[in-house]
Amino acid sequence: MNQLKAGSPAGEGSERPFYDDRLTPYIEIDAQRLERNLQQMQRRALVGGVQLRPHAKTHKSVALARRQIELGAVGITVSKPSEGVVFIEGGVRDVLLAYPVVRAETLRELFAAAMRTGTRLGVIVAGLEGVAAVAKAAVDSGSLDLSVWIKVDVGLGRVGVSPEGEGALQLAQALRLGGLRFAGLLSHAGHAYGAQNLQQVAQIVQDEATRMLGLQQRLQKAGFPECRVSVGSTPSILGAPLPQGFDEIRPGNYSLLDLAAVRLGLCTLDDVALTLVARVVAVNDRYAIVDAGSKALSSDKGPHGTGAADFGLAVNTLSGAQYRIEKLSEEHGFIPHCGNKPEVGSILRLFPNHSCAVMASFNHFVLRNNDGAADIMNIDARGQFL
Repeated sequence: MNQLKAGSPAGEGSERPFYDDRLTPYIEIDAQRLERNLQQMQRRALVGGVQLRPHAKTHKSVALARRQIELGAVGITVSKPSEGVVFIEGGVRDVLLAYPVVRAETLRELFAAAMRTGTRLGVIVAGLEGVAAVAKAAVDSGSLDLSVWIKVDVGLGRVGVSPEGEGALQLAQALRLGGLRFAGLLSHAGHAYGAQNLQQVAQIVQDEATRMLGLQQRLQKAGFPECRVSVGSTPSILGAPLPQGFDEIRPGNYSLLDLAAVRLGLCTLDDVALTLVARVVAVNDRYAIVDAGSKALSSDKGPHGTGAADFGLAVNTLSGAQYRIEKLSEEHGFIPHCGNKPEVGSILRLFPNHSCAVMASFNHFVLRNNDGAADIMNIDARGQFL
């Protein structure tokens, strides 16, 4: 796993001037890096012969989702029903809810929005309770372009049927009996974030492919020929060759990236599009204190066991000095300066461990272009947790 050290190069965009005199803290997204990340993933899908359905929970932005679709994505993935409603109302017409639902009431607003707009909708189930909930919500909603995926646990240990057991067949049969359209099998190899190197990522990807494609063959032989395979996590898609046989990929973090991705070797700091701009509000003998704490950066050290020792990397864009973010309180970040004290009032650029968590904490972000122009953009689906 790559180690980030104070004094290592911060990247070609770290010293660009800041937007105006905006109050801190705020999110800044580098438009060039963002576009590069989006295009690279779309090319990866094209070369691999798979459809791209990016997970929009990373950026939560209707504008960014539209750009992903313009580049060739077939639709988006969302993490909660209310999040899906936001994107449907924003004009996205193909949405997959990749979250297990066990109550019909949870789906009613999402189903109503999809039916009202003619949106193609996908949901997942991981048990018979989910099948019953989806069936009831579908009956209550009336005519709806709805497909149902069976969630398969390929190693994360979170949600899904075993690829070696009979659960997937039982659920496929239950969907058929309930008059629901079976789409296929869906997995999330999130445990790839906990890999120590890219070789381990590649092994996780190969294991996922073996198990998912083996289960697909068993279901096809059991009378379910229309059984697609959808997989997705940024490390498993960026960190290893894409196996043959997948139909769809659903990475999310790739659009912005973060230190978790850098540590794993998926990218460099030059690829990280999201930073948090913060101001030094106090300096003592040990720490420089910035106005971004756990409410801004989150207390996340990276998803699924990435094992970061700190809460991010700080860069002084005037001096080039770099610091680790050692600890956080709610509104303050503690940055050991080791005698190289930044001035009170100076600005630091913070690279977070987990960009998804940072986007979930703000209502807006600054989209910064190379020419210095900037746009204030909404984080439309922020706070949509139902």
